[in-house]
Amino acid sequence: MLGKEEYDDMNILALTSTYPQQDDNGTVVTPTVQYFCEQWAKTGHRVIVIHSNSCFPLLFYTIPLKLRMKLESKLGHTFPTKASRRELIQEKDGVKVYRFPMEKIIPHGKFSDRKIKKQVQKIKDVLEREEFKPDVILSHWVNPQVDLSIGLNKIYKVKTSMVFHNDCSETNIERFDLQNKIHSFTAVGCRNESYAKYVMDKLSLKKRPFICYSGVPDSIAEEQKRISDSIEFADSLDFIYVGRLVKYKNVDTVIRALNIKYRRRNYRLHIIGEGAEKESLQDLTKELSCEANVIFYGQLSREKVFEMMKKSYSFIMVSNNETFGMVYIEAMMAGCITIASKNGGVDGVIIDGENGYLSKQGDVDDLVNTLGRIENEKNLSELRKEAIKTAYGYRDSKIAENYLKEVLG
Repeated sequence: MLGKEEYDDMNILALTSTYPQQDDNGTVVTPTVQYFCEQWAKTGHRVIVIHSNSCFPLLFYTIPLKLRMKLESKLGHTFPTKASRRELIQEKDGVKVYRFPMEKIIPHGKFSDRKIKKQVQKIKDVLEREEFKPDVILSHWVNPQVDLSIGLNKIYKVKTSMVFHNDCSETNIERFDLQNKIHSFTAVGCRNESYAKYVMDKLSLKKRPFICYSGVPDSIAEEQKRISDSIEFADSLDFIYVGRLVKYKNVDTVIRALNIKYRRRNYRLHIIGEGAEKESLQDLTKELSCEANVIFYGQLSREKVFEMMKKSYSFIMVSNNETFGMVYIEAMMAGCITIASKNGGVDGVIIDGENGYLSKQGDVDDLVNTLGRIENEKNLSELRKEAIKTAYGYRDSKIAENYLKEVLG
């Protein structure tokens, strides 16, 4: 394991625009950066996170909740809460997190040079108070991290990385001058193989970006590997979906496909998550007369979700343009027959018919056909064991170790 033996007591500075906070008030916030940072802290490194979240003028927060939820669902983007306008400091699991909100007028808009300089100075002041000189600066999401990292590295002159989360769009390439600025970074990362190819081409990189995968807790990975040969897999028709309830996740596709395939059988679909589409999805179950088969749970803890996965026959998520969903790896580790999107973030991790299945994004008929293929498969037990074996390679410690190795060389 990478730790003090190779890089003694490193100071890791993580820059991100997304990080779970104590006042999120039920808002679903991806914990990707959090899990990396907590794992690095476990191995003895000192970690400080600068959470530069976007916020808007107070007038924005007077927009009716239903309208905001519709916009969130359409854009696939969660708008910040009013509480996120205030600065916040928290320390959890050895990681110190500073939230420094940055106000903007237009969603996805670029911050002014003045605001970037002000934020860089604020970060510098905090690091001086903490007596923390970073040995490496790791950034996630382009806006505003690409400019903050470059500004900070003029001061600290250390190795840096930028990880894209599907945000290396044509618009962002032009808006943030990524063709030139990206060469300021030691390493460039992406969340899946297909996006890495895209970024390499678009930014004319000489070296292919490293893949910044997500992992599963080591304790779960070790236990599942230990019992994989004797594990009793669920064979009831219990299906599970875990994620935000927004349009691009295509939860309606899952509901429709299961209703077509199993309408005369006693199946159950467990939907875990919240989002703007929840009400319309509930209406859909009534329209299809399958409300007794579909159960909405809201948000549940990671531990509770994993226990439900272990009792489920199959996990299904056929989202549009998914980056790399950690939840797929967790489902595979639980022994679920995992169905993901073709050409999505885990296409390549999941090999169709070997350790899971791939289905066309948002295509009801193709998902029905995929369910039929699973039903006719005679070696599902072996496929599930292969899924656990694959997922074991994505445990937190291994993923965090590889991440640092890619940046530090």
